[in-house]
Formats: sequence, structure tokens, C-alpha cells
Amino acid sequence: MVRFSDIVINEDKKKPRKKDPTSEIKAEGEESAMSNADIAEALTDTQILKVRGKKTFYAPTVKEEWSSEVIAYYDKFVQKAMQTRERVRNEQGISPSPILSDLHHILTQDLIEDLYEYSMFCPGDYEEILVHDVKVTFVALIVGKGLGYDLRMLLKLGLAGLLENVGMYEIPEAVLQKKEKLDDEAMALIRDHPKRSYEILAEMGEKFRWLAEVALQAHERADGSGYPYGLKKEQIYEMSFIIGLSDVYVAMITDRPYRDKFVQTDAIKYILEEGSGQFPTEIRKVFLNQLSLFPVNTYVRLNNKSIGRVLCTDRNQPLRPTIEMVQDSAGNKMLKRELIQLSENPLLYITESLHERDIS
Repeated sequence: MVRFSDIVINEDKKKPRKKDPTSEIKAEGEESAMSNADIAEALTDTQILKVRGKKTFYAPTVKEEWSSEVIAYYDKFVQKAMQTRERVRNEQGISPSPILSDLHHILTQDLIEDLYEYSMFCPGDYEEILVHDVKVTFVALIVGKGLGYDLRMLLKLGLAGLLENVGMYEIPEAVLQKKEKLDDEAMALIRDHPKRSYEILAEMGEKFRWLAEVALQAHERADGSGYPYGLKKEQIYEMSFIIGLSDVYVAMITDRPYRDKFVQTDAIKYILEEGSGQFPTEIRKVFLNQLSLFPVNTYVRLNNKSIGRVLCTDRNQPLRPTIEMVQDSAGNKMLKRELIQLSENPLLYITESLHERDIS
């Protein structure tokens, strides 16, 4: 097994670096010069860079409807997850090039925030395990942007986010859909899936060994409480922490056969408080900054007793998002669409978050 200490660049070494293919990307408004081969080459060296750039924060505008491009790319990513699952089940190799090509497009066209928001709203008719992997990908990319990852690192993070769960595709549906508490045998299958993910992704060759390593560590935790090896903070790669945190969040806000989903605000609070020993402080802080305490699709009650749903957040004022009203102050259902930007309405503020089942 290749250790991360063996593949992370040692900054003390003065070896000349190979030209980064992502440097060929043209200025905004011009067509990208990167081919699929360029993208693959950018991602397949075994030297994983920890790149930090200037942090930029997304200030979304309210959309009356989602663009056809956002909807199409969400569907494409679910289809790619489905195709990957079929290849895993048929013991066929996984090709990263189609995934990288689509990731490159959505990153250079600045569609990540739109896709994240759409994935939170879109119910869809896809299988939950596939939707889960796509949501994890977009949440991880949001966090990666907040950490200042450059294009090359975001491509790696997106690829790892979509593929880290491939070991789960081999687990029988009867186990995944079980409504009662899992027995020891079923739990052993679940806890063993990172090893299978590693083995499946390692078949992609030495150039993608970093991807297998990230998947292997995605369920490890800083305090040693994770699996499969109980590694601790200094032994776990940052990218695995990002994907692991994203995985926990998406799982918590999703209905499971054995429990109802958590209110998104409660899931955020849990990660910030209970996850303090499991995930590094910087990653948890960026996670909160990027998603807000009241993330998109959260139902909230305002101080005038009206109820709304969060459409988008303002990172300069994270407690004052833009709300689509659902009920007025008398409890009547809204007959026409009304949007309120709390940042422009100082007399209104959120008093609590709500589960959608509590809304009549």
C-alpha cells in the first residue's frame, strides 16, 4: 500500500516540477484548451499537491427556474454513478475520462454552486445510493472551493467524491434497505467497503493510486474512531476528511429505511459540535461558511410567525438568507410566489428551523 507520506510533494526537495497542464486553461470567456487527455494527465501523477489560493465566496442571485444546463449535468452525474455501479458489478474497469471531462466543464463554467443547490432541491426518481454519491461530490467541491483549491485539485476532489463509495456497489440491496438494526455480519460488510473501494480503484493503475488511497481513508476520523484502520488525524489525507464530512452531512439530511432525515440545521450543528474530534477545525469552519447554518432547502420560521424555505445564502450575512415564503403569519399557504431577502429586511429574522413534516 502506498502511504500518503510517499506521494505528497516534499517542499524541501528542489526537483523541477513538470508543467501543470491546468495552466493551459485560457482566460474567462475563451474556450478551454484542455483535452480529455490533458485533464487525465493533470490528475494521474502520484504527487498530490496541497494548493491554497485566495478564498472567494459565492454570492448567489435568486433564480426563477433552474437552467437546462444545470439540470442536464445533474442527470449526467447520476447516470455516471449508475454506469460506474454497473461496471463494478460486472467486474469491468472504470474509466475516469468521461467524469473528468464533465467535471472540467462545470468547474470552468462556474456551475458548482448551482448544481449543489439543485441537488438539494431535486427529489428525482433515481436510486438513493446514486443520488447520495452525486450530492457528496457537489458538497465536497463547495468545501474545496472554500479551502482555496485550484482547478487541478478540484478535479481530483470531484473525481474522488464520485468514486469513493464504489465498494458499496457490491453490497446486496437487502442489506442496504434493511429497516431494522444491522446485525454483526451486515455491519462488517458496511465497514469493509472502503477496502473494496481501494481494491477496485487500485485496478486503475499506479497513476491513480492516490484515488484509491483517498477512498480508503474517507471513513477514518481524526480521533481514531473511524474505519477500517482507526487512523488518526496526522495519518489521514485532507481530501479524505472533506469527502468524509460531506458523506456524513448528506447521509444525515436523507431519509433512511431505519430513520427519518435530520433537519439540515441540526445536521450542521451536529457536525460542528459532535464532529469536533472527528474532523479538523479548518474544514468544519469552511463547511459552515460555504453551506451556512441555514443551508438551501431548509424550512425556517421567521419572527413574524411566517414560514419559508431557504433558496440561497449570503456568505457575508450567513444568518440572513433569501427565503421563498411557504406560509404567511396566519398559517395560510402562499398562493403566489413571494421571495424575501432577509439581508434587505432588517426587521425580519429566523427564529428556528423546521422539519417539512411540521408544516401543515
